[in-house]
Amino acid sequence: MGTAYTIRCRHCGARFDHYLQPGYGMMPACVGCGEYVETQTAIRCPACLHKLNTTPEEFNEQIEVTYQWD
Repeated sequence: MGTAYTIRCRHCGARFDHYLQPGYGMMPACVGCGEYVETQTAIRCPACLHKLNTTPEEFNEQIEVTYQWD
């Protein structure tokens, strides 16, 4: 199971994919799935290095597409 996001950076406009996969049999908290957004560990735009997850609201506004799979 995993989650992939297509994100558009509000700062520079770059579009990129961000992936979150579970590790070692434990499911990590879902980043940006609506219930919980990780804000302690930075998710940065690869083009301008702007932090995308300062607040849950800011992160959710930048998500264009979400994919989940088993």
